[in-house]
Amino acid sequence: MGQAIVKEKQQNNKLIKGMIIGGVVGGVLTLIDRNTRSAVATKAVDIKDSSKNIIMHVKENPGEVKEQLLEQVKQATDTLKHTIQEAKNLAERINRDVIKEAKEISHEAVSLAEDTKEEYLDLQSNVKDTSSKLTESTNKPQTQAELNANLHSY
Repeated sequence: MGQAIVKEKQQNNKLIKGMIIGGVVGGVLTLIDRNTRSAVATKAVDIKDSSKNIIMHVKENPGEVKEQLLEQVKQATDTLKHTIQEAKNLAERINRDVIKEAKEISHEAVSLAEDTKEEYLDLQSNVKDTSSKLTESTNKPQTQAELNANLHSY
């Protein structure tokens, strides 16, 4: 097991060496072009100058820089707190409204089901009554007047 770790470290070292060599070779190849060299040199000088200016400003005004940093951190924290609170409020409002609407819909569905059941039972009762009357009327002879009376009662 110890040999596996040593072998893995050696492979990692080879990988890192290869990456460094590849980066150097790539950098050198890109610097062959005069425009690229000029642009890199200009950017390097700009970075160096701005770094010097920042370091000099920090050395001359450490309190001011500290206050600016603290203010920026405070503003970022306040913004984050405000955003989190707004997100919480939105989530609560959505949950409240969705749950309320879901309850209303379920109550409406239950009410509709109960109404439908009552109508079905009424219809079933009417069918039974009609069936009974028809069965009675076919079992006994009726006069034309009774038939007409039964027809008008429906």
